[in-house]
Amino acid sequence: LTVTATGVNKVYDGTPTASVNLSDNRVAGDALTITPGTAAFTSPSAGDGKIVNVSAIAVTGTDAGNYTWNTTATTTANIAKKPVPPSVVAPDKVYDGTTSAPGTACSLSGVLAGDAVTCSGTAAFADKNVGTTKTVTLSAIALSGAAAGNYTASPATATTTADITPRPLTVTATGVNKIYDGTTTAAVTLASNKVAADTVTLGYASASFVDTAAGTGKFISVAGIGISGADSGNYTLQNTTATTSANIARRTLVVTA
Repeated sequence: LTVTATGVNKVYDGTPTASVNLSDNRVAGDALTITPGTAAFTSPSAGDGKIVNVSAIAVTGTDAGNYTWNTTATTTANIAKKPVPPSVVAPDKVYDGTTSAPGTACSLSGVLAGDAVTCSGTAAFADKNVGTTKTVTLSAIALSGAAAGNYTASPATATTTADITPRPLTVTATGVNKIYDGTTTAAVTLASNKVAADTVTLGYASASFVDTAAGTGKFISVAGIGISGADSGNYTLQNTTATTSANIARRTLVVTA
């Protein structure tokens, strides 16, 4: 009697234990029961076409005394990677003009005790703008670690929520020199620490020298500073006033007679 085995595929479970189906070339109608003693993969790791060794094959039944048989056999089967669902936690961030979600941490559920597997991916907010409980998606999740080859992240993306808080915006002023005109009116140029590519317009209500007299390095006070523009809602203005200095040059006086 020749007993043959057909391997049964399984999902990785950390053990080499295998299951097989047995068949034989018995005389039709004979009462025989064929059982494997043990069936085991050569290793517990995930993979295709892995060798399965079957040992201690036993034959029982009314007609068993009419046969001799092989007590071992070999076959192959697959050990599929174990699907493990990923989850993520993302910290809040201060607006930086990008959708990146730094510090997002990935973890896996269902990893067998003792297996070293970690996950990582690319984390991004749905958009760059300030907001609360904004969706953060971790995509292109990859597994690493000594046992990573036995697992697959399923699904391959995970989501959570986090806040993007406004960026503090500080406006500074640079005075523009002028020629004496009998007034304290001044002109300034404004600058800020906004994200370079953002559309934020800086403005002010007034700028005044401390007095009208000509001089160098004269004090200027700026009031009514404000911001506008498509991206201004992503900022918190830190100051509505500023100080700077500039020169009031002497006016050329032409005397005619």
